[in-house]
Amino acid sequence: MKTLLAASAALVLSAGSSFAHHGWGSYDAAKPITVTATIDDITIENPHGMMMLTIDGKMWHVTLAPIRRMNARGATADIVQKGKTVTAHGYPKRDGTPEFRAEWIEIDGTRYQLR
Repeated sequence: MKTLLAASAALVLSAGSSFAHHGWGSYDAAKPITVTATIDDITIENPHGMMMLTIDGKMWHVTLAPIRRMNARGATADIVQKGKTVTAHGYPKRDGTPEFRAEWIEIDGTRYQLR
């Protein structure tokens, strides 16, 4: 009985976390954008990092890769820092929200593939 209860709890918890994470279908791959701006804020965490950029006077959220992938590709926290100039290429949200999913970023002349 304890095993069944534990298994049920694990299933419920794992389902909840998957619902909490959004899918990539909300981004429009048919309309890629590339921007260059100063990083206003950066959070490198799981399930993925997030960067804030001011573009044309509007604050944009830029969805990055998970920590493990960013570190593996060299985009570590000591490189992707607040105040650095970044060029980011990716796909905007379909609903017009000022957010896009970065496919790659470039800092100090080095390009980091995120997908």
